[in-house]
Amino acid sequence: MKLKFISDETLMDLRTNYDAYKENYYNKDHQWFDEYFKEEGRVIESSVSFGMPDLNLDEDYSVSDKENVKAIYEALRHLTVSQATQERLWSGLAHLQFRDFAFYRLKNELESGNDTRINTAMFFKNGNKRSLFVHILARLWWVGYMTYDEANSENPYWLTDFFCEKDFSARSVVFFSSNFTSNPNITKGILKSILKLQNRGISIKRDHFVQANKYLNVVGGAMILDMLTTDEVENMIDKYLVKYYGIASEQTV
Repeated sequence: MKLKFISDETLMDLRTNYDAYKENYYNKDHQWFDEYFKEEGRVIESSVSFGMPDLNLDEDYSVSDKENVKAIYEALRHLTVSQATQERLWSGLAHLQFRDFAFYRLKNELESGNDTRINTAMFFKNGNKRSLFVHILARLWWVGYMTYDEANSENPYWLTDFFCEKDFSARSVVFFSSNFTSNPNITKGILKSILKLQNRGISIKRDHFVQANKYLNVVGGAMILDMLTTDEVENMIDKYLVKYYGIASEQTV
């Protein structure tokens, strides 16, 4: 099938007039949405082909989020970075071809009328960079893109599995909000270092990701981080985290 997105005018209408339309979200009114998008010019069919992924709809989001990162990224790996930053693509998919998934993932928010979260899940409401990791679909693709490890032919999603094993939503926002974590080499270097700590029996918390980011933010003032390889980043984070957390020598990575 062809990937569909919505026009700029349609995106603006949905964003601006959300209050007038919100009951249709609450009620999961497919008929209303189908009629709305039938109007000429609202939907644009791209030339990009893709296979609709079989998404995981487990009641436990800690299970489904991890599996859906892999499913969405596999299905849409051929998107360019430029295409994957477009609100009208992700908002369009959330309203069109992935609407059932959106209703599933926002079940609690729709039932409680949590308009703030419904808006940030369906539209870009947090600035262009942060929104990529808050939007209900965009974050799945982007976490997949940032954690996919081509060097591991046996399981290129091994870092994805680690990153998504708990606190997916919070980790995504905290970890990827920094500009330098737009570079997959840096992301993978950090994750490989933190994963080694976990393999040493250390309980990984959000602070480990925060401290790694803070350290690179400081280091970035003295060197060009984008020039570093994954291994170089990994070694730098190894040394910093061991020192910062006072890890005993027998636990060093």
